[in-house]
Amino acid sequence: MISGWHFPLHFYKAMAEQKVPNGWTVDLFCVSHRDPHYSGDEKKEEFANLGWSYAETLDKVLYEKMATVADMEALGWTYELFPNTVGDFGNTNQWLEKYDYKQYDMILISHDDNLILNDRLYIDLLANTTGWMILTNSTGSAKDLREFIKVNMLGRAMCVRGSFEFIKPELFEMMGGKFDMSGVTLSREGDFFSPKSFKSINNWNMVTEPFRRFLDEHNLASKIKPLSNTYRVSDYCLEGERGFISSIQAPDKKSVERGLKRIERLYAAQLKPQQ
Repeated sequence: MISGWHFPLHFYKAMAEQKVPNGWTVDLFCVSHRDPHYSGDEKKEEFANLGWSYAETLDKVLYEKMATVADMEALGWTYELFPNTVGDFGNTNQWLEKYDYKQYDMILISHDDNLILNDRLYIDLLANTTGWMILTNSTGSAKDLREFIKVNMLGRAMCVRGSFEFIKPELFEMMGGKFDMSGVTLSREGDFFSPKSFKSINNWNMVTEPFRRFLDEHNLASKIKPLSNTYRVSDYCLEGERGFISSIQAPDKKSVERGLKRIERLYAAQLKPQQ
């Protein structure tokens, strides 16, 4: 289940072309909060300001072409437009209201501003699903002392944001079939453009705390497995922030750049934009 907001064709194509393990089938859903042309209009201006740092070069790969609804449907995606109430887990709840999670053995929740690095997501990551209920892309944002104490000393669950996670359906069963949105008061219904300020939709971050409390209350911290210890960067997926990989907030800079250096060594030859 993908949250549709940025619509780089690279992401939708890479997900549709993943290799599938024997015995598995994959359904592709995009829960969209705006028509793709709105993102295309925004990206023209933002793309013109990109330089040639490694992260910015990756953004140029990601946004080499914008997806249309027709593009996505041709790749096998079920595209549906929903009210722009709250992103991330809010998109997931909208999907859960219409579809039965019990019909699936695994559910992937992801943003669409992620650069997928290979076609082995399912082959590698679903080969052995024992020992975890959530497989998340990284260990979370830069940990200040308070967060370090919560996770590493008190054993609390790490913050899971809905940016790129495999989640087993039994977890949805435990939650009553949806995420807790009680902390969210902001709605952007009828608004189809990205806010200029990062802080303007901070209220939507409140989707993470009720989920973490739930995980703590059910002693599920040990059931979260990260793919990487560098924020937003694993060997499979580079997460964008508000649309761009190069959009790195200061507290996260050291961790993200350490991850990107690792990726540059692994994938440099494959991630050159076409001339």
